[in-house]
Amino acid sequence: MFLTRVYKEKQFLVFDYEDGRTVKYDFATKQSIGIKGKPVKDLKGQLSGFSLEDLIECCDDKNYANFLYFVVRKEDNYISNIGTILSRVPKYSMYEQYFSAGITNIASRLSFKINEVPKPLLKICRQHEIKISNELIKYYKHNPDANLIAFNLDYMSIGHQDVATMLTREFYSIDGEYVRSDERCYRSYYNYLIDEYGYTAKALCVYVDELTTYEAIDDVGFIMKELYDYAFMMNKISPKFDKYPRHFLTTHKIACRNYNRLKTVFEEQDFKKMINKSYECTIGNYCFIYPNSTEEIKEEAVKQNNCVASYIQRVIDGNCHILFMRKKNEQEESLVTIEVRNNRIVQAKRRFNDPVSAEEQSIINKWNENFSTVEKERVA
Repeated sequence: MFLTRVYKEKQFLVFDYEDGRTVKYDFATKQSIGIKGKPVKDLKGQLSGFSLEDLIECCDDKNYANFLYFVVRKEDNYISNIGTILSRVPKYSMYEQYFSAGITNIASRLSFKINEVPKPLLKICRQHEIKISNELIKYYKHNPDANLIAFNLDYMSIGHQDVATMLTREFYSIDGEYVRSDERCYRSYYNYLIDEYGYTAKALCVYVDELTTYEAIDDVGFIMKELYDYAFMMNKISPKFDKYPRHFLTTHKIACRNYNRLKTVFEEQDFKKMINKSYECTIGNYCFIYPNSTEEIKEEAVKQNNCVASYIQRVIDGNCHILFMRKKNEQEESLVTIEVRNNRIVQAKRRFNDPVSAEEQSIINKWNENFSTVEKERVA
């Protein structure tokens, strides 16, 4: 006896035999209905001798057959009991909607329901068998026109999957500092180059294609990262930089050399803009000093054997301030390193990150009281 046809009918998956008999599985109740039309424990006995491959081969809807393969891969590649496989199907109903729409290349973890995905993107993924993923969806939704342009261009070297890589190569850090989580939700190198550095979608895509063609750079993800590095460095030197230079790899090396020469100057200038001398004061036998340069913070890190030097970028970004607490009569001697946020000391450490003494803590408390009063007066 052979299986001749497998198809969906309302809430049932129906199995037809060559002799006209039928077996059903009810997805609504997770109940198996045997050859005699009565409920049975499972389909194992009813479909004895048939494999998953047999089921899929006889399936009318090949998209649904691909969905069943997907369920097996998600659960356990070694599941052989068809009844067990079918019992897991409702768990993946969201994915079934994608397969029903003809989209078969799907990331194993997806957070978006199909009605949350822009229709043009669904069409692109279906036509070109591009893997649909959380990254592709969120980056497309952030910048739909620029992403649509990328998919609709004619290229010399890169294919549609390369385009998807170009759009979703993730943006992690700015000069060594991780971006905030709220930025990470839509930041790909592609979007960032367009949003922050003035690249245009069409010109950027054409340029990436030219780099793969004429400079033999095959990894599109690598190109996006290198383009960002180049744009970041050149923008620091001058915002009127050449966005699409000839001989990119050579130009990038020159940019690295020039940027590294000027980096210290940039940091120092940016740091000096953030210095807030109003935080300086004397309380009892102690004084609070705001460092005058990044070099002073680095020296403090060496003297105190702590990681305060890593806070320089945070000061430049406006996320915190660094103060030195020292004895009034020994202001050249490092004592306590302090971090200030929102007009309040949130961290104070002695050498080797040891805790402050009770006397020092009382002085810190007074500093906090003074500056919290100042803040209240400003608000009033």
